[in-house]
Amino acid sequence: MGPASEVALTNSSVIPPIRKRHRRPLPVGAWFLRLVTLFVYAFLYLPIVVLVVMSFHPEHIMTFPLPSWSLRWYGEFLQDELLIRALLNSLFLGGVTAALSALIGTPCAIGLVRFDFPGKRLVNSFVLAPMIVPNVIMAIGLLILLNIVNIPRGYPYLIIGHVMFGLPYVVITVSSQLYGFPREFEEAALNLGANELMTFFEVTLPLIAPSIMAGSLFAFTISFQEYVASQLWASPSNYTLPIRIYSRLRDAVSPELNVVGVLTLVLAIGVVAILRVLSRRSEGGGFYGL
Repeated sequence: MGPASEVALTNSSVIPPIRKRHRRPLPVGAWFLRLVTLFVYAFLYLPIVVLVVMSFHPEHIMTFPLPSWSLRWYGEFLQDELLIRALLNSLFLGGVTAALSALIGTPCAIGLVRFDFPGKRLVNSFVLAPMIVPNVIMAIGLLILLNIVNIPRGYPYLIIGHVMFGLPYVVITVSSQLYGFPREFEEAALNLGANELMTFFEVTLPLIAPSIMAGSLFAFTISFQEYVASQLWASPSNYTLPIRIYSRLRDAVSPELNVVGVLTLVLAIGVVAILRVLSRRSEGGGFYGL
């Protein structure tokens, strides 16, 4: 036996044997917590699964299990002018609400974060009040106010009211972005000869654009699902989708409403996916264009 083999044998005798790790059994509390979590998830998402499955039911009287799969109610929905018009009204109103909330909320957030002025706390509380005050109270107050100035019910009420509800979400998201905003970028642009207006449009606005988009999506979602206030503001010609849905639920549960629920679910998933992309961009450092 050579020297090399003796050294290898010596080293192998020194290395301790690998011991297998035995997993300790989970305590009763951990199993209980897992069961509660599973129950909560089932409670939240099982109705959504049932809604999607029942949208493919071929009959008017819904039974389970399904006798067969059918797209009958999707075709019925496409031929329902009232629901289609209500869906288009909700999409139009949500888009206008998102745009106006971004246009008004972004300068408001910049003013509240960057400047100190008398009554700043009062203005901040006033902007965030629609998130705290019940919607029905805000709806009645706006209804009385606009009646005094003789503004007809319909889109003017809906647009003003929905912007009032969506504005706080834009202000909050943009303000949270501005508090961590690196002012060195703006100072560098000013030192290189740009004026304040050019600095805002060329530096500040592109960097806070993801937060503006996130706030606009929140405002769109709030507008799209609003029912309590909308039923006080809308006229029959511009009923939104939630108003049509609740009016039909008073008579009976139609399988056609399951299709509306599926379409709303797809829209909500799309909004959440966009927000997730924006949040990943923020976590990865790309929020400031880096």
